[in-house]
Amino acid sequence: MHVIFGSSGVVGSAVLAELHRKGLPTRGVYRSRKPSPHASEVARVDLETGEGLDASLAGATTVFLATGDMIDQVAAELRVASAARRAGALRIVKLSIMSAESEAFFYARVHRAIERGVEASGIAYTLLRPGGFMQNFIHYYGHAIRTEGVLRLPCDDFEENVIDARDIAQVAAECLASNRFEGQALTLCGPQPISYSAMVAEISALTGRKVTFESISPDAFREAMLPYAVSREHVDGITAMLRFHQEGRGPKTSDAVLEVTGKPPRSFEAFAREHASSWVP
Repeated sequence: MHVIFGSSGVVGSAVLAELHRKGLPTRGVYRSRKPSPHASEVARVDLETGEGLDASLAGATTVFLATGDMIDQVAAELRVASAARRAGALRIVKLSIMSAESEAFFYARVHRAIERGVEASGIAYTLLRPGGFMQNFIHYYGHAIRTEGVLRLPCDDFEENVIDARDIAQVAAECLASNRFEGQALTLCGPQPISYSAMVAEISALTGRKVTFESISPDAFREAMLPYAVSREHVDGITAMLRFHQEGRGPKTSDAVLEVTGKPPRSFEAFAREHASSWVP
């Protein structure tokens, strides 16, 4: 049984779909939103308290470990690793973040602390370190693009190698179904870096609407995001992460998607063509 935490999220739901396509049994773990019908079974768990955790891992052979932002994400995810060990799981695939090993910004420090706990758990593991998701242009940036024709971020225009969440999911499914990548940390990104101005230009060309990129101050970004964020630290962590990559301190390319799946990652152009209607009022 492959147990998928974060099964209602962008990556987790795609992992379920990939494992379903492979004909493998899955259990989708959720807290409030039930996962897609691709899950063979579902289990409700409260990771803040651990309620339902041991039951969700009964019979687990592998675990996909992902959560959304939480006040104490480290404790929550390490709770899963401990329960997976008790359940006799053979392998954990942890969804981390690009440059977690640097510990240079808030999100990197959170994920590296979890990675260390997974590494020390005694269970075989693979760490997935993706860059920014292309799906952010729909779920987080989509409303402003659609209604105002603008993408606002607290950084200058720079090239980032964004990745389609479905490519992350294909890598995760391979790592769950096989032991070929145990003990590895895989940096995952798209085929090439592309600037934010080039990405919104692609959206403009596909929708026939003028869409621009606007650099805003960290204070303006914080004011806009705080009503929806877990904490101020999480909001400021986004600014620090963008600054880290704007300064060129993170990786720009990786062949890991091709090496694991045998297929090159999707381009932003292909993603934008597929989802162009998402940015039309």
